[in-house]
Amino acid sequence: MSYDVLEKELRLLPESYLEDVAKYIQFLLYQHEQERMAPLAESDEEFQAKMRMGLDDVREGRYTPLEKAFADIKHSLV
Repeated sequence: MSYDVLEKELRLLPESYLEDVAKYIQFLLYQHEQERMAPLAESDEEFQAKMRMGLDDVREGRYTPLEKAFADIKHSLV
């Protein structure tokens, strides 16, 4: 998914989702930084499919509330 396509998709989301989307993007950037030196485990097609599925989930209201997501992450690290 190109930057331009992603930008257009994000602009179509309701404004109420933007804070959670921004935090999700920050999380993805963090993951990317952590795995930057590791070899890419998925193809571009797989990555684009996952991004499309994530955007579709947000649009359809299928997402974990932010507080629960961070609680789950914190719990998994313990």
